[in-house]
Amino acid sequence: MNKSLSFWCPYVGDVGTIKAVLEGAKSLSQTNNFNCKIINVFGEFDKFRPFLNKYNIKEVRLLNNTIINIIPSKGFFWSRIKYTLIFIFSFFPLLQYLKKNSNDYLFIYLITSLPLIIVKIFNLQNKVILRVSGKIKFTIFRKFILRFCKSKILRVLVQTTYSKKIIQKQNIFKPRSISLIYDPIIDLKKINKLKNVKIDKEYLKKKYFISIGRLSYQKNFIFLINCIKKILEFEKNFIFLILGDGEEKKIILNLIKKKKLIGFIKVLGFKKNVYKYIKNSSGLICTSLWEEPGFVIQEAAACKKIILTSNCHSGPEEFLDYGKNGYIFKNNDEKNFIKKFNQMLTEKKTHKLKIKNNFKKVYLYSHERFSSDITKTLN
Repeated sequence: MNKSLSFWCPYVGDVGTIKAVLEGAKSLSQTNNFNCKIINVFGEFDKFRPFLNKYNIKEVRLLNNTIINIIPSKGFFWSRIKYTLIFIFSFFPLLQYLKKNSNDYLFIYLITSLPLIIVKIFNLQNKVILRVSGKIKFTIFRKFILRFCKSKILRVLVQTTYSKKIIQKQNIFKPRSISLIYDPIIDLKKINKLKNVKIDKEYLKKKYFISIGRLSYQKNFIFLINCIKKILEFEKNFIFLILGDGEEKKIILNLIKKKKLIGFIKVLGFKKNVYKYIKNSSGLICTSLWEEPGFVIQEAAACKKIILTSNCHSGPEEFLDYGKNGYIFKNNDEKNFIKKFNQMLTEKKTHKLKIKNNFKKVYLYSHERFSSDITKTLN
């Protein structure tokens, strides 16, 4: 009998976790052992319906036409309101769904406390797989929920050894129940096809470095812009492209204008195919305050590009072997950023080996590896 997996990941903004869920479900649905279902709480996964149909992933709609749909997603205040309403309105529909599908493995990604509480309080038989990533905060409430529900959690999945150590220190779960299993976000066949798509000639006139991510506080683009201003005092052979959209877009555009950097920094917005821009770049720059694992780092490695990143916890630093295979600057330290940027420019002879070593690691994020690791875990 095939195992049935339900994925719980209600989201209100474009975050990397969405890709982790979709690619994870895709990976497992392509094996003979798993029937995958995405719990589409209020329509957040509607736009991915063609993807779900293509890979035979079932969509389960939980709520219809609720107030959740009319509340804006941008901004901290409104996102918190939306998450609270998801919790309230989803409680009983999710309870009924889990009762009806009691044999399902339940993969939990976001708004983790709701399904955990339901499974525990009503003593449901669903086997819970809890994926933990990002900036992990063990608040009093979170510790209480995890301790209260730990008997129902079959496995905790983490993305880095750093996170694994942090969770182990809490002494909530047995060490053997915490598994390092990377999200399957790298499909080399797909990447190799997309990266060879031609880009506008405008971006080939001058060498450029690229930064990719949501225009938000986490990605720290304001810091990047301030650093670029100082770099241009002595190095004007490059321009800088920023790919992404988000709540800080106006602030970023105004800062670029204020700093008189319009010709040197170009904000291109969200791009479905980032690989063609990565391929033609001189390298990737990541200034994030935190990442785990930081999917764009693995995508740049798959495109065989050199990487400059902050020493944010915890993914990029770990992936680059703590500076052995890339360049790492101290978070929010402009002087150190400029020093490492210059080092990257002057050490081009060492890039080939660094890029080669990073490319070897890309397999860890493949669909084959993920499917194999999850199969072993569930068995």
